[in-house]
Amino acid sequence: MAHYGTHPELYVAELQRDIEGIQPEELPHIFRNPESSENSHCIIAIHPGEASRDESVTTFASRRVFDMVWEKHLARRLDLMEELYYLLLAAPITVTSAGWVFEDRMHQVLRAEGILRLFPIHPRRGKTGIIFDNYAASKVRSSLREFQLASSEEHPLVEGAELVMNRYYRLESSDFAAVNSVLLIRPPGGSPILFVFQMTRNNTKHDLHDLQKVSGLGVPPGTRRYLVIVTPEDIHPSITVPLEYFGETVPISSEETDSDENEGTIKDEDGSMDEDQDEAMDEDQGEEEGKGQCDAMEGAEWALFRVFHCPIDIGRLLNPVKR
Repeated sequence: MAHYGTHPELYVAELQRDIEGIQPEELPHIFRNPESSENSHCIIAIHPGEASRDESVTTFASRRVFDMVWEKHLARRLDLMEELYYLLLAAPITVTSAGWVFEDRMHQVLRAEGILRLFPIHPRRGKTGIIFDNYAASKVRSSLREFQLASSEEHPLVEGAELVMNRYYRLESSDFAAVNSVLLIRPPGGSPILFVFQMTRNNTKHDLHDLQKVSGLGVPPGTRRYLVIVTPEDIHPSITVPLEYFGETVPISSEETDSDENEGTIKDEDGSMDEDQDEAMDEDQGEEEGKGQCDAMEGAEWALFRVFHCPIDIGRLLNPVKR
C-alpha cells in the first residue's frame, strides 16, 4: 500500500483489473452480500447500520470507483441501474451513491434527442440571495415549457470556453461544484438559450455561489440563461442564487413579454395553449404576496438567470420499456 502512495497509477491499474474481473450481474449481490465476490473489497465500503452496529450497509468506495464501475458495467445496463438505485436508497449514508446513478443516467438522457419539459420555480427574497423554493407550477404541471433537444456526444468543458450550439458539455465537479452540465440551443425563431443543469436527489438547501464561472462562458449576444434543477418528481430542494445574478427591477413591457413567445411551448396539463400564461407568470413574480415575498423579480426577464424545475419519473428513467 505504501508503494501505491508514490505510484498511484499502479493502484488504478489494479483497481481496473479487479473491476473487469466482476461480472455485471454480480454487482447487486456484492452490495447485499460482500462475501459473494473476492473482488468486492475493491468497489464497496462497509458502514455500521443506522439501527444497530451489528448490522451493516454497503456503498461505493468513492466517486472515482463508481465512475469506473459505471463505465465498465452500468452505462448500458438499465436493469442494473434500476436495481442498484433502489438498493442504495436503503440508508442515509448510501443515498449519495444513489444520487450518482441518477446523475449519470440523466447525462445520458439530456444528451439524447428528445423533449425537455420545464416548469418555473417561483422566487422570494432571502438574506443572501433570491430563494427558489415554490414548486407549485411543477406539482400541478402548469406553465409547462417544452424544448426540442438534439442528440450530442458528451464533451468536457473548461472555464471561459466558447460554447458550440447543440453540444452537451459535462462539467467536472472539481471545477463547477454546483453545476453538472450546460447546453446551448437556439429554438426555431427565437434567441439562444443556455441551459445550466443542476441534478440532485437531495431535498435540502442548495446555495449556488459558483455560477460566475458559468455566466462567463462564451455565448452569442442576447442569450437567455436558464438554471434547470433536475430532480426525481418528489424532490423539491430550496435553491438560493446570489443577488448579483439579478438585474434591477424593470417592469416587463409588452415587447419583452412578446419576445418570449418563441422560447418554448407553454401548455396546461391537458396540452392546451394559453398565450397569456407566460406573461401572467412573470408578472406574478413581481407582486407583493405577503412578508418575505421577493420584490425584485418583477423584472425577471432581465435576470441573468431564470430558474426552472425538470421533474423526472424515476420509474420511466430507469426502466422506460417496462413502464
